[in-house]
Amino acid sequence: MELLFDVGNTHTVVGYCNNNDFKIWRIGTKNIESEDELFSKLYNIFKFNKINMEEIKDVGISSVVPSKNFIFQNFVRKYFNTELCFVNAQTKVLKIQYLVDYPNEVGADRISNIIASKKEYGNNVIAIDFGTAITIDVLKEGNFIGGSIIPGFKTSMLALFSNTAKLPQVELKVPKYSIGKNTIDNIQIGVLKTTLFGIERIIEEIKRETNTDYKIVTTGGMGKSLKKFSKSFENYDSNLTLKGILYYLKEIKRGEK
Repeated sequence: MELLFDVGNTHTVVGYCNNNDFKIWRIGTKNIESEDELFSKLYNIFKFNKINMEEIKDVGISSVVPSKNFIFQNFVRKYFNTELCFVNAQTKVLKIQYLVDYPNEVGADRISNIIASKKEYGNNVIAIDFGTAITIDVLKEGNFIGGSIIPGFKTSMLALFSNTAKLPQVELKVPKYSIGKNTIDNIQIGVLKTTLFGIERIIEEIKRETNTDYKIVTTGGMGKSLKKFSKSFENYDSNLTLKGILYYLKEIKRGEK
């Protein structure tokens, strides 16, 4: 059994994997203050779900919050008596080459998405992760050739609300139309549709620049609700990042034997 952590800016996704079958929970990243507090949270979750923590043999992590890394590292050392496996671009998995200027700057979440995309969807994939920041990652002929980073929907909305006095906070919901009849519709159209149309245009430009057709795969909290918006977002994989962490972890452990 494997324990997996996808540490994001807002939430940490916890994945328990038994023979490639995932059980998943979310906890607030900011609320993780110590290894003992993390253990307490997970102990209660696992106890409720009748999971024996002693059966967990390996632990992997993808983290974009460096300030929390030592907490997870200490947690694994203290309660599992093993070393935590950090996803990074220095260790090549699935023979993926990182054909970018600074491979070590590529986020662990993006690396995980790249690994899972190649393993599950082929050599030519565009992976889109709808998180606090929206990441677009391009896998061409089995190698990572780059991508882009866009402010997430909530991030864009918070920027709008924090700099305007009268605009209300609104629900993240894709509007059916492009002409709003009230302030809420106006904001939803402006924030969500502008971002989504922008992503579609970026995909078109990527295809044109590389003269390649790609499988488009989405993940992240908003990804599922966007399937009806465009054919570009039809393939949604809620566990893409966790799968990548798992494949990375297994490759590392296989190499140690």
